[in-house]
Amino acid sequence: MKFSPFLKVEVPITFKDQPGVQSALFYTDIRVCNLNCYHCHNRSSYRGNGEKYTYEELSEKLEMLKLLGVELIIISGGEPTLEKDLKEGLRFLKEKGFKVRIDTNGTNPEVVKEIIEEKLTDGFAVDIKFPLLEEYAPTQLKRFKTILYSTEDVPDEKLYEYVQRVKKTKQIVEESKLPYNVFRTVRYPLLTESELRFISENVKSIPHQINPFYPVEE
Repeated sequence: MKFSPFLKVEVPITFKDQPGVQSALFYTDIRVCNLNCYHCHNRSSYRGNGEKYTYEELSEKLEMLKLLGVELIIISGGEPTLEKDLKEGLRFLKEKGFKVRIDTNGTNPEVVKEIIEEKLTDGFAVDIKFPLLEEYAPTQLKRFKTILYSTEDVPDEKLYEYVQRVKKTKQIVEESKLPYNVFRTVRYPLLTESELRFISENVKSIPHQINPFYPVEE
C-alpha cells in the first residue's frame, strides 16, 4: 500500500482560488513549511496526525471529483515544494487527466524550475508577501519579519535571503508563461496601501490577487 504526498483531509471545491475554474484543493503536510507566517490559517486549523491518501484512495477521490466537474487540482500546504514525493504525486494527477496548480511561498526556486521543466504543473500561485527590494528601512524589517516569521526576533540576513529566493522564483514563473500562474498578496495590517500598490505595479506580467486578511481566532 503506497501513500501519496497528499493529506487525507476534506477536499474543498472552489471557484474562488482560480477564478472561473472549478478547482479542488489537496494539501501536502501542513506541518512541513520553512516559514511561520502571521496568522496562518492552514497551520492553525489543522488537527490531524499527518495521515495521507493511499494512491488507491486518491484515485477514487479523483474519479468523484471528475464527476463533479472539477477541472483543476490545486496543491497547497505547508510548503508543497518541500514535500519529497511531490513530483510522484503530480505525475499521478496529470495521468488522471487533471490540470494542476501549485501554491508556493516561492522559497524553493530550484524545485519550481524542475517541476516546470518536467511539465508536471499548469501553473504556480506564488506569494509575494511584501515589496521585494534590495534594502529595507528598520521599521520595514520589523514589519516584514513579523509577516514571515510571526516575530521580529530573526536576523536581517534571513529576510534578505528570503527576498532573493522569491525573486528567482518570480522570474522563473514569469518566463514559464503557464496558463494558471498567479501572484498573491494578503492584505496584512502590517502592509501599507502604498506597499500593496508597489507590489501590484511590479507583477504586471501575471494576474495579481490581493486577498483579504482574516485574523486567526485564538
